[in-house]
Amino acid sequence: ITREREQDIQPLRIAIQRNLDNNQELMEQLRDTAVLMLASEKLERARDSHREQQASELVESYSKRAVVGALAAVAPGSDIIIQGLLATRLIQALCKIYDVSVKDVEIESFLRLAGGKVRKMTAITLAITGNALKAFPGIGTLTGGLVHAVAYGMIFESLGRAAAQTLASRGELRPYPAAKAFEEILNDNLEAGAVRFAKLALAEKVKKDQP
Repeated sequence: ITREREQDIQPLRIAIQRNLDNNQELMEQLRDTAVLMLASEKLERARDSHREQQASELVESYSKRAVVGALAAVAPGSDIIIQGLLATRLIQALCKIYDVSVKDVEIESFLRLAGGKVRKMTAITLAITGNALKAFPGIGTLTGGLVHAVAYGMIFESLGRAAAQTLASRGELRPYPAAKAFEEILNDNLEAGAVRFAKLALAEKVKKDQP
């Protein structure tokens, strides 16, 4: 049996360090390069943090709009039209934050895939939404608009977070990974999201019903 001997690189390290110590100009160049790299990394982290904050605020804003839009729908199916326009604008706005050029077909593909995920989860989503609303005393009979408003809030939040996550990690909108992330985020946050958006929907309904 033959075994490879571990390479002793200590002499090489010593030789390299000795050469560096004797070359002041090279030392200065390496130091300047290290400083620039450190500054660049700090700027990138600051940029990423700023984008993440902007994206979070944008998603929160559009999720609220989705809730309000569902409550405001007056004709059957009109909420679908409202939400479709909002979803497209949300993705476009997120792409702008991440400085990503996106084609309409990519947005449409992502929304179509996400819609397929939603349809598979409709029953459980509406059931959890209904339970969350029933937890609030004095709510009375649940209406379809109220239930849908809560569901849309959760869907938009998950949609926005999934898109932002994909844009941040890949530098582009990739419909299939984004749709997968959407499904996971929605599934992981169903119960907590239902409670949060139930509170929001009820508050908005009170405003809407006021004379």
